[in-house]
Amino acid sequence: MKRIFTVLMAILLVSAMLLSLAACGSDKGDASEKDATETTEFITDAAEYTESATPVNKTSADVLEYFNTLVNGVKTGKPAISYNYEINVPDDIKVTKKGAEEAEEIDESLTSINDAAKGIKDLFLKNIKNTSGEVAFGNDNTEVLLVKGEPWASSLTVDDIDYATIKEVGEYYHITIAFGDIAEDEDADILAKAFDLRDKEDVLASEEIAKTSEYLKLNDYTVSYSGCRITARVNRYTDEIENINYYKAALVTADMTGAGPLESYGDVSVIFKLEDIADYNMTWTTEYPTSPLETSTVA
Repeated sequence: MKRIFTVLMAILLVSAMLLSLAACGSDKGDASEKDATETTEFITDAAEYTESATPVNKTSADVLEYFNTLVNGVKTGKPAISYNYEINVPDDIKVTKKGAEEAEEIDESLTSINDAAKGIKDLFLKNIKNTSGEVAFGNDNTEVLLVKGEPWASSLTVDDIDYATIKEVGEYYHITIAFGDIAEDEDADILAKAFDLRDKEDVLASEEIAKTSEYLKLNDYTVSYSGCRITARVNRYTDEIENINYYKAALVTADMTGAGPLESYGDVSVIFKLEDIADYNMTWTTEYPTSPLETSTVA
């Protein structure tokens, strides 16, 4: 059992280093056709926007342009921000022999590792699954809001996404930016236009990965993305984003080779899904309503 624990700790250390890979991509092939169908179907019950500060057309291009303007304005406007990052690795993490990724049955020599994976995975991720914090009004938020380190938050174009929709509910606009499926060998530059994405060469050469070399060597990995989206709630009277939610999902297959005490395992593939959620709430003023007692005068 101690050996199994060592194997999984090494595997999951590598997995943790790949958490930043869970970004969203797009399918550029037929985006314009989907705009004409899915977008229309999604918002047929939306009300007219005559009372909004900025009436927005219902095409993906117009919705995305509006979203980009507002989300980039968060970095320049510097509202107060509270945020929460959540990372989830579902229980179906799987360790197989190299080349047997599609096999229905797991190699018997890896049965114990797969049986123990859930419990050790939960233990390993316990202290890194959630991160929360706040940024005060007027303070720089470029290291908190995606894309971190940049003066902008989105440079997406309509060709980068699957579709964008907008719906009016009460005093709010609800915006959804949806992405199609994408494989890592496609135009990965798209991913960096709205999400943080770590370069593969940097990952493979990182000090963190080097720490696992005594047990497991990470040779390479592949990533595919699906179901990714951005949603935003906007006060349509003020054109201020009050909430942004990023959902990023990736299926990762890591190619590893056992070393040292784990050399007998040979070449293995570790397959797991990463779900990464970043949620931001913005407050655009520090002013508070004035009390009637503070404004009353004595006759």
